[in-house]
Amino acid sequence: MELHPMIKPNLSSSVKNYLYKYIRSLDLEGNTKLPPENELSSNLGVSRVTVRRALDELEKEGIVLRIHGRGTFVNPEALNIQVNLMPGEEFSRLIESCGYKATVEVADVRKLKADGKVVRILQLDDGEEIYEVEKIYLANGHPAIISIDRFACSLAGDDLQREAAEGTSTFEILRKSGGCFIVRDKIRIETMNRMEMEQETVCGRKMECDSVLVFHGINYNQDNRPVIYDTEFYDTKYIKFSLLRVKNVYEDEI
Repeated sequence: MELHPMIKPNLSSSVKNYLYKYIRSLDLEGNTKLPPENELSSNLGVSRVTVRRALDELEKEGIVLRIHGRGTFVNPEALNIQVNLMPGEEFSRLIESCGYKATVEVADVRKLKADGKVVRILQLDDGEEIYEVEKIYLANGHPAIISIDRFACSLAGDDLQREAAEGTSTFEILRKSGGCFIVRDKIRIETMNRMEMEQETVCGRKMECDSVLVFHGINYNQDNRPVIYDTEFYDTKYIKFSLLRVKNVYEDEI
């Protein structure tokens, strides 16, 4: 067994994820109130400040509701959402969350010089070479997602083969090759028609839709450096996102 750098998640993020799983396991019939912060802190063996930060994040995502003088409550509507836009989730799990069997095919692994846009986004040297790894994800055998990951060759070696991309994610390739792990991303969302999608992809013709939802993502590593620029194409017949938004519409009136 090879040893690779371990992922060291932020403590409050770990507590947040633990609380989210705990909330999902609750029987909320008639009672949606969570234990107080000091009780959660004691049970989890972490500081009250850490618990508060985790609850702050869950509140921003609409998972919990804080009512002054009464406590923290689970938002039952949040638990009815199959696919939340907020957490970045691995594509196969995303498809399974929508109720389908997921399979994946590697469409292409290509090596080329980064264009000006990618050089700027990933902060590369002019003329630096990158890999583009294109995959298509199927839902019950139907094309549902195409992903294209772009990253510097220096992060994965100069001889990345198609076989290496089969059965493993780009995140794992970079972690094993260069001790680089992804901690967050920033996305821009748009739509594309079929012609635009086919111009951007190798396997776009396999998609069964006339238009797609597109995410352009910049993925940052543990040192807050952009290391992957990805484009994701979604057939919304199979992948439907939901987002709970916390409203601040009365802020100016207070």
